[in-house]
Amino acid sequence: FLMQMNADNGIIPKPGDSSRNKYFIVLGKLKDGSVFGGVIINSIINQNIPAGRQRLMMPIKCSKYAFLEHDSYVDCSSLKTAKPEKYNEWQYKGKVSDEDVDLITGTLSESDYEDKAKLKMFGINEK
Repeated sequence: FLMQMNADNGIIPKPGDSSRNKYFIVLGKLKDGSVFGGVIINSIINQNIPAGRQRLMMPIKCSKYAFLEHDSYVDCSSLKTAKPEKYNEWQYKGKVSDEDVDLITGTLSESDYEDKAKLKMFGINEK
């Protein structure tokens, strides 16, 4: 989904902006459906974040996903959240392959920046 995200979603907008449009890959939701958990796609790797987080950016190719304008990176360092009441404002752009979802969730579950209990709450990697 393409959606407008801000600090409430764990996104830091650029100076002077209150939000940013981001691609959000939904990976799970709370049991009551009140919050979706997922990851975002970044155009580039932010060189100002710690090297450990930079290593958790998974390349994703525009040749595989038509909704991307250029090769990008999935931020697998931590789970972002979004509330479904904004769902009607989201723009569905396409489905990420099951193989890539497995790579994303596997990388996310290995991240030192994410709490394993939080992943479990969203039904991620409950195998």
